[in-house]
Amino acid sequence: MENIKEIIAKNLVELRKASKMTQGALAEKLNYSDKAVSRWEHAETLPDIETLCKICEIYGVSFEYLLQKEQKDIPPKISKKRNRGREVIICLITICTVWLTATLLFTTFKAISSVHLWQLFVWAIPASITSVAIFNRMWWKSKVCTALTASFNNWTIILAIYLHMLEHNLWMLFIIGVPIQALIMLIITIPEKKS
Repeated sequence: MENIKEIIAKNLVELRKASKMTQGALAEKLNYSDKAVSRWEHAETLPDIETLCKICEIYGVSFEYLLQKEQKDIPPKISKKRNRGREVIICLITICTVWLTATLLFTTFKAISSVHLWQLFVWAIPASITSVAIFNRMWWKSKVCTALTASFNNWTIILAIYLHMLEHNLWMLFIIGVPIQALIMLIITIPEKKS
């Protein structure tokens, strides 16, 4: 009879390959090293229960699936090829919608009251970045993208406020951005909690 470590290791390898994921990509999602993933897949060690549950969530399988010696089918979540191109297009459509809305509002205000609300285009920048951050959180879960969107939002919101209230010369707002940027970078570098 096969050892439980070997059964889990075999299933982990099959699931990872079926999802076209590298050991490094899985390790990043779990906040482990790729060496740890390699040791799991070679039945040298087993991940803890919490990590096994997270692996099941990533692959869309039950915990029992990992313990089965013979797998009949690849789970539907993995067998469906993920379409990143579609995700990127949806993100770009959302950004275009933000800019279209800003353009329509600008044109409407100019036609009705001859008011030039050019600041709408400045506010469209953080709105676009926020939509990228939302899609990153939903689909991509990239720490680099999270750091970049948070940083860009910090500075573009400050810029938008400054330009919106240009007559008040609120240049000191940019000084506030420095500790906010430091906080963003510190928060991004906090490793996920592991028991």
